[in-house]
Amino acid sequence: MTSHTAGSGDLTFFELDPGQDFFTQVALDSGPCTLLDIVVSPPGAHDAVLEQWRRHADHMVTQPGFIRAQLHRSTGGDGNTIVNLAVWESPAALLAAVTTPEFAAIATEYPAGAVCTRQLLAEEAVEGICVA
Repeated sequence: MTSHTAGSGDLTFFELDPGQDFFTQVALDSGPCTLLDIVVSPPGAHDAVLEQWRRHADHMVTQPGFIRAQLHRSTGGDGNTIVNLAVWESPAALLAAVTTPEFAAIATEYPAGAVCTRQLLAEEAVEGICVA
């Protein structure tokens, strides 16, 4: 996994696929895309991480090209993992949103030790199972 820390903040980003860093992925013109974010909170900091995620989401929904987001939380134990699936009109729109000063400022306010592993995805059709 490669990592990139947003600004001087506490949210550290890792790439799910070590062969494709995030900025390479968003540079591709692949049409509509889904961002997969897996955010793990440090022990005892889930509520603080969730609040910062909410602030990020409030910003993202105002950005051109945002379509929708869906959040999931791990079950069992403390449930310190959240998974965000955010659909965008294009990788370029997503890139514009995550490179705003507002996005970077929010990333600096996550609790120390919070990590986000991410991957850009496109729908894939599998005959007889699902459509793209």
